[in-house]
Amino acid sequence: MNDKVYSKIKKSLSSLTIKDIIHIEENDPQFKALKRMYSHYGTNKVLFIKLVVINALLSYQLPMKGEKYWESFANYFSHNKNINSFPEFLKKNNYRLFNAKLKRFKKAREAVNEIFKTEKDLKNAINNIGEFLNRLSYLLNQKKDAKTVVFAIKMFIYACRIMYNKNIIAPKGIFIPMDSRIKSISDDKNFWKKLEKETKIPLIHIDAILWLSHEKWRK
Repeated sequence: MNDKVYSKIKKSLSSLTIKDIIHIEENDPQFKALKRMYSHYGTNKVLFIKLVVINALLSYQLPMKGEKYWESFANYFSHNKNINSFPEFLKKNNYRLFNAKLKRFKKAREAVNEIFKTEKDLKNAINNIGEFLNRLSYLLNQKKDAKTVVFAIKMFIYACRIMYNKNIIAPKGIFIPMDSRIKSISDDKNFWKKLEKETKIPLIHIDAILWLSHEKWRK
C-alpha cells in the first residue's frame, strides 16, 4: 500500500460532505448524459433502467473514453428506445470483443428482465441496493465485486437519482469498480476497503470523485 497516496486521498475525502459528493457526481459527464437521455423517456422508468444497467454491464474494453462512450449511448438510445437495438449499438460504439459482448448482452438482458418486471421492482431495488447487487451477481454468475457488476450499481444509482430526483446513496460494503483509472491509483483491494472504513464514504461514491480526477492521485 502506498501510504503517501493513501494519506493524501484520505485527507481530501474527509473534508467532503454528502452534499459535496452529490454535487461532484451530478457534474460527472456520465450523469449528464443519462439526464439528457431520460428527458426522452417520460414515465417509462423500467425501460430506461434496463438500458442503463445493461450498458454498464457491457462497459469494458471500450474503444473510446468512458465519458464519450456514455455520450454515444445517450445519443443512440434517446431515439432507439428498444433493448433489442443493443447489438447494432455495440457494432458502432463498443465493437471490441463483439461476439463476447453479444453473448453478455443476452445474459444481461435476461437478468434485467427478471429483476425489473414493474416499477415496484425498481423501487424495491432502490430501497435495498445490497439485495439488488446480490441478485444481479447471482443471475450473471459473477462475483459481487466484479468490475462491471459494481459499475452497474453506480449507474443504477445515477439513473434512479435522475428519475426520482432523490439523493440516493449506496450502502457501504459495495466494492469500487476497478477499471484502469482506479487501478492507476491502487490495485490493492485493502487500500480501498480501508479508505471506505476510515472516511465513512461508500466506495461507489468515492469512485466518482477519484475517477474524474485520477491523474491527480496516481501512484
